[in-house]
Amino acid sequence: MKESSDFELWHKWLLPEMDEEKVREICHEITFQYRQVKGLRHVVEGGREVIETLHARGYKLGIISNLIGEYEIPEWLKADGLDEYFDAVILSPVTGLRKPDPRMYLLGCEQLGLEPGECASVADNLDRDITGAIAAGIGVNILFISPEKLKKKIITDANRPDYIVHRFLDILDLPILQGGM
Repeated sequence: MKESSDFELWHKWLLPEMDEEKVREICHEITFQYRQVKGLRHVVEGGREVIETLHARGYKLGIISNLIGEYEIPEWLKADGLDEYFDAVILSPVTGLRKPDPRMYLLGCEQLGLEPGECASVADNLDRDITGAIAAGIGVNILFISPEKLKKKIITDANRPDYIVHRFLDILDLPILQGGM
C-alpha cells in the first residue's frame, strides 16, 4: 500500500542508472508518455451529468486515485472542464499511499472537511476501493461495475457495497443521494 512519486518511480526503480538530476527534469514527462501508451482516458458515459448534478445538489466531490502520475488527473479534470467541481484530489504518487489503505480516504475526508461517516464513495473496484472505504468508515459505498464483471467477483463482509449500479447515471437515482447537503 505504498506508492512512489514520479521521481522515485523512475530514479529508484525504472531508470536507476540514469543521472539523478536528468531523471528529476524528465520524470513527469516520461510518466505522462507511459500513461499515453495505455490510451486516452474519457469521462465515463453519464459522468459529467452525475458530477454536475451532485455538485448542484450541494455535495462536495473528491477523487482518490492510485493512478501513477502526479499531474495526469488534475490535467484531465481541467481539460474536461470538471476541475471546478472537485474540492479534493488525493493521488497515490503524491501521498505515497495506495488504496486500499484507509488513510487515502481519511485524507479525502479531511480535505473536504467531513467525517468519514458523512461521506459516500463511488468506486469501480470491489477489492481495492470498497475495502479501503469500508476500513476508513466511509458512510455509504457505491460500486459501479458491469453485470459481467460483477459475476466474477465474490462479495464478502469486508467488501460489501451498500449499492451496486451498472450505469453511472443510476447513481443519481439512489435514495441516499437525493437530498443533497
